[in-house]
Amino acid sequence: MKTELINIINYLKQDVISNISTIGFIENNPITEIIELNNSFLIKGSSDVDWVYIVCNNEAELKALLEKAGNSTYFASVESWMIPFITGKRKAEWILTTMRYFLPDDVEIPVNKKDVIPLTTDHIGFIISQSNYRQFLTAAYVEERINKSISAAIMKKNKLVAWGLTHDDGALGSLHVLDDYRKKGYGREILLSLIHQNRKLGRISFAQIEEKNQKAINLVEQLGFVKDRLVSWIKLI
Repeated sequence: MKTELINIINYLKQDVISNISTIGFIENNPITEIIELNNSFLIKGSSDVDWVYIVCNNEAELKALLEKAGNSTYFASVESWMIPFITGKRKAEWILTTMRYFLPDDVEIPVNKKDVIPLTTDHIGFIISQSNYRQFLTAAYVEERINKSISAAIMKKNKLVAWGLTHDDGALGSLHVLDDYRKKGYGREILLSLIHQNRKLGRISFAQIEEKNQKAINLVEQLGFVKDRLVSWIKLI
């Protein structure tokens, strides 16, 4: 399967931005099954749960792929037009929809003005307790993200006050600043650190943000991120 995955990644990189989430997931997680139909793919892999990623631009091929998906429960980075086909015969327990933003390589990014350090696994419980998305997080998932990828944290008097890391597809996420430390530029500093770390690794920085999260949207747009498309995460019943 290794050779097959390399070939698929090379194919997906012909349109990196469209496929950036799928590429990141393949590179960061064990892949358990690949179903290919012409130039469409259904890719199953394991992270916090067993996710299905679909690369497809054709309704007929999407239907054919879904027939082979079995009783899969979780679907990731789903484009809007795909949702009715995925949920057509089964109800969704939840659908989390976000707008994807990416940072072009030619956008200049300021250097950090504050001390930013990596997160450690000692922070896991506190991160989950403060997250607005704690229902989607597990300790094992956060531990894996801290150990396997980049992260950023600001400490004040030995207290974690601001942080961010990357998700299992490489998207920047879990950006959080404690209430008493907001309006100090800490969120911006965390994001700058993650971007610089990504660029040292030759990676494009991208984020997937709920449209109601205007503060996060303002922050990424101020730094030069460009809006791409709506993508959703789905759990079927």
